[in-house]
Amino acid sequence: MKIQGLLAAALLVVSGAGGAGAQEQAGAAGSAEEGAKVFNRCKACHTVEAGKHRVGPSLHGVMGRKAGAAQGFNYSDAMKKSDVTWSPETLSKYLEDPKAFIPGNKMIFAGLKKEDERRDVIAYLEKEGGAAAAGQKAEVPKSSK
Repeated sequence: MKIQGLLAAALLVVSGAGGAGAQEQAGAAGSAEEGAKVFNRCKACHTVEAGKHRVGPSLHGVMGRKAGAAQGFNYSDAMKKSDVTWSPETLSKYLEDPKAFIPGNKMIFAGLKKEDERRDVIAYLEKEGGAAAAGQKAEVPKSSK
């Protein structure tokens, strides 16, 4: 009986059905589809439409763009002086803890603490919001925490 159970479990892993193995095989790049769900938390303040700002700036073309540089949005001095260029890595660090990554910024959001949610929303931003620089991928390194 134990052998049959082990064989069944092995077949599930090999076939990729369910479990963490299948999720890991999906890649570190994240899922734009899942990211759209995560982005629903951001929609009160942000859009992915070019030039359409709300309380926060449009995130269209955010990848490869210097922080505080979207035309027509009034950024905090901290954001404008941050010398950050948005990449999957910098955006992940910012989204994890916005106040710690750029102290003094105006975003009133506690952050996305789950690494998979950050990867997914970054993949969504790349897909729906375009990129300011070619070749950027949403491969977010493991959190240092």
